Formats: sequence, C-alpha cells, structure tokens
Amino acid sequence: MQSKSHEIRVTAKTLDGALTEAARQLRIEQEQLDYRLISKGGTGLFSFLTKKVEIEAWKKKSVNIDYMGDEGEVEELSPQEVSALKEDLRMFCQEICSYIAGRMIDVAAELDDGRLILDCDDDYLAAQMLKNSKLAEALEHILRKKPRHLKRELPFRIFIDVQGVRRRRETDLVELAKDLSEKVHENKRPIVLNYKSSYDRKIIHMALDKDERVYTKSIGTGPNRKLMILPIRKKDEAEIELGDEG
Repeated sequence: MQSKSHEIRVTAKTLDGALTEAARQLRIEQEQLDYRLISKGGTGLFSFLTKKVEIEAWKKKSVNIDYMGDEGEVEELSPQEVSALKEDLRMFCQEICSYIAGRMIDVAAELDDGRLILDCDDDYLAAQMLKNSKLAEALEHILRKKPRHLKRELPFRIFIDVQGVRRRRETDLVELAKDLSEKVHENKRPIVLNYKSSYDRKIIHMALDKDERVYTKSIGTGPNRKLMILPIRKKDEAEIELGDEG
C-alpha cells in the first residue's frame, strides 16, 4: 500500500499542469510523484470552457530492501547530511565544469525553494549554455546520479546555472509568457512557440497555469515538440462562433 502521509490537492487547466504544480509544491521531481485523478474537467461540446483538472498527489514511498534490511521508509537526512551532500555535489560539479572549460573554475552552491542551485563562474560555459540548452540538463542528470551511496532520493532538485544566465532566462520567459498571454487574449488566436528546450516550455507553462484567459498545450513529439498558447473563450463567444459557422 502506498504511503500518503503528506497529500496535497492541486487544480490546474491540464493534467500536465497539475503534476508540475504538485511536484513544485512537494519539492520533488515528477518521477517521484504519485497521484490520483479526482476530476478531469468538463466534457461535451463546451468542455474547453471548464478546463480544470484536480488531482490528489503525494510523494512515492522511498523503499530500499537491501539498505534497510526490511522493507521500510528511508529516514530524512539530517541538516549535517544535507550540508555534506550539498558540498559533495558542488565539488563534483566543479570538477566536471573545470574539465569542460579546460581550466579551474569556481562553483557556488545555494539551497533555494527546494532547489540546489550550482552556479559556475565562467564566461565560456555561460556562452555554451546559451547556445545549447541541453548542456545544463545533461549536467543535472549526471549530478542526480552521482550520490549512489545514499540509496534514496535526493532531498532537493538540482539546478545548474552559469553566472546567473539560466535564472535570468527564467525571469525573461515569465515576462514573455505574460506578453504572449495578452496577445492571445486580445486577438483570440493561438500562438505556437518553437522552443527546443523542454525546460523553457515548462517555465512558460507554469507561468500561465494560473492565467484564467489562456491555457497551454503541447503538440508534436520528440525534437518537433512545440507549445501552444490558446485563448479560453466564454460560452457566449463559442455559441456565436458556432452560429457563424452554421
């Protein structure tokens, strides 16, 4: 039976949005999330008018039979253990980034809102991450796999930055999302965004999830995946449009 000691309820316009918000509130990766669908929104001709999905979510039970001896939940790390893990990952990140840059560089580590932010101070790496958004995501994946001795999930998400470049991009994307929301709402026409980075799409999606005028939708697959911003139309507007088509 799954442990649900810390349950939350989340309502969003889409299931993806609900899962993203639940993971953010619980401060875990989506892979660590378990959930139950409570409501999947409206159905029928005007279902798009009530695009609300409600889920009950909780963190998956951490079980490791070899480590515990008997099946059981792994205890939370102490502040001292978290601090040691933070420094271990900072040093490992510094080694990797120094190798990529071809010289010794400094890496600062900061815990902020459930994220371990590892910020590398190097102009070359900053330029590379601007050119290739997958580089930071690849480094994050490597760092998540590093502390195998824990035999448990990390107590925080890992976020790689270089001279604050990615955090500034987050701010820029949120502002862009707001501007695009205004355009979609005013023109009553969807906009398709061709962002290659899944992280960029996720930031825009999260920025607009609480916007009652628009909703986001992923289209395509693999490298051709895109994000659409669509207007939420009122029932009377939809009826007029359908009447015009008739």
